[in-house]
Amino acid sequence: MASQLESRYQERRGFLRRLVNSRIKLMHGTIGSIMAKTRDISDSGVFVECYPVPKLPVGAHIKMNMLDSSNPEIAFNMKVVRTMRDGIALVFIDYEFGGQRYSMEELRKQWTRRAKKKNNRRQ
Repeated sequence: MASQLESRYQERRGFLRRLVNSRIKLMHGTIGSIMAKTRDISDSGVFVECYPVPKLPVGAHIKMNMLDSSNPEIAFNMKVVRTMRDGIALVFIDYEFGGQRYSMEELRKQWTRRAKKKNNRRQ
């Protein structure tokens, strides 16, 4: 019995989620600009808690700024993948900074380079 339940509720996400409570700003033509907060975040997306939940269809594109990050002027281009009664699930598409558009892979490379530099300084 337990193995049937375990297989039914097995984690299917490809990326580990981290609980992160951070202020964000969401922007979309039909909802304007709203303030919300993250519940969790992974390498592929974020769950945003907000009330009222914006009326956006699955597949809608939305911009998001992470206000508590070290670089709050980065605008993430996101896509709505799920709407729930307490918020919306968004997936990262790419991001914009300084008038240029970059892939998420470029951001991951920058984070990796910074982490390596930081580790080298500690040694």
